[in-house]
Amino acid sequence: MLKDFNILSFAKMKPPGDNTFDTMQEIKLINKIPFNKKLVKSYDDIPSAFEKTAREQGIENYDKSIAEKLIKESVKPLLRLKFHFNRPRPKVIAKAMNIRMNDLELKSMATPSYPSGHSAQGILIARVLGDKYPSAKAAFLKTAERISYSRNIAKAHYMSDSKLGTLIGEQMYKHIKNKSNE
Repeated sequence: MLKDFNILSFAKMKPPGDNTFDTMQEIKLINKIPFNKKLVKSYDDIPSAFEKTAREQGIENYDKSIAEKLIKESVKPLLRLKFHFNRPRPKVIAKAMNIRMNDLELKSMATPSYPSGHSAQGILIARVLGDKYPSAKAAFLKTAERISYSRNIAKAHYMSDSKLGTLIGEQMYKHIKNKSNE
């Protein structure tokens, strides 16, 4: 599905530099977000978050393999971008700036920060599930927003990471949609 997804335009969208005013502002912004460990943990596992939404929406024939397959498909292009930019996680830069950060270390934080894979995968999955289960489209999109924002709550991502991740997820969805219409 995403083997031929072109990342070149995204590879030109550089994040703010590590020691810039913009990065300092982003650190201050995410540091002001109230910490909520329970919420962060509930949205870290993307397939489980969407499965829970499907249950809440009364979807009896929910296919959880869709989310798992989309995550597997999207990992390679996202990792290529992450390692292309190699942006340190917020806590690394905050520490260098002598800013204390109440963050949560997650297994899913083992890669560079930019772009947010959770944001990309969340919106991609929400869009695909919204097509398959139209009555729950808004709920799936809300779950994608919560997945993305939970990464800011955990201090795992800058807002700019989440913004680019969401944009990539939208483009991945359009790519898949266009391929299915060919």
